[in-house]
Amino acid sequence: MDIRQMRYFISLAEALCFSVAAKNLHITQPALSKQIADLEAEIGVKLFIRNTRSVELTAAGASLLKDAVEIVADSDDAINQSRLAAQGYSGRLVIGFLGPLESEGLPELIRSFRSRCPHTDVNFIKLGWGPLNEALENSRLDIAFTMSSGLNELPGISWRLSHYSYPLSVVVPREHPLAVKNTVPIATLAHEAFVVLSRTESPLAYSHMRQMCLANGFQPNITGYAPNLETLFLMVAAGLGIAIQTKHTRAYASSQLSFIDLSGSSFVHGYAVAWKTTNPNPLIPLFLEILKEEDFLIC
Repeated sequence: MDIRQMRYFISLAEALCFSVAAKNLHITQPALSKQIADLEAEIGVKLFIRNTRSVELTAAGASLLKDAVEIVADSDDAINQSRLAAQGYSGRLVIGFLGPLESEGLPELIRSFRSRCPHTDVNFIKLGWGPLNEALENSRLDIAFTMSSGLNELPGISWRLSHYSYPLSVVVPREHPLAVKNTVPIATLAHEAFVVLSRTESPLAYSHMRQMCLANGFQPNITGYAPNLETLFLMVAAGLGIAIQTKHTRAYASSQLSFIDLSGSSFVHGYAVAWKTTNPNPLIPLFLEILKEEDFLIC
């Protein structure tokens, strides 16, 4: 029993007329009769009651029809999926992100991508800056929405800059003397205690913050390390030290904290879309094409 025989059987079961079914199948009536006879011989039961005036399904035929329709539909779906996969329009795309793009562009981009490639599975992983880039290098991700800083130092990684960028802010408790300021020169932070994200969580951020302070004439007094952003803000709110973060992280901070613009530094975090150059997933170029069409990337 093969798919072709199933199709012939379904056509005859629906038409209950050999001549009509043969016409619908674009074959001759004798050819259809032979295929049905071969099918009945193979499975060992009569599927149709035939006479000179009518064709009817037997109980066995009616039972087979339900399964035959599912078998043919599954076969058609498998064929379509294979064709879509060959064209890069189906499969699985794993996207890593830092967090801010949850509300700043990513949902809309995914909707556009899914409308173009509805047969794809899209999975998300939220990680810190360091682990995100590491997951990209280790091929755990297909696409990473990450900070542009340091990507040139990652071998085998391609990336494009997005239109999103975030200047740095100093984060202090509401009762801190700096909280009333609109802008703070970096040099005025020389005598402050700092809490920072751990080097494991965000090695590049730590390195850039330290270099920025040194460029402004002081060594940062780091008094605590946080494993994640939530803990970092808790430490700041508790008065354990101030922090330097991009302004977008304000969305994850409590009302107990103030974000003040920093002056004296040209350092700005830019968002980038990165992928492993050798990754063969055909959905990657399709996804990047969507980002270009949506004017997300700086081409």
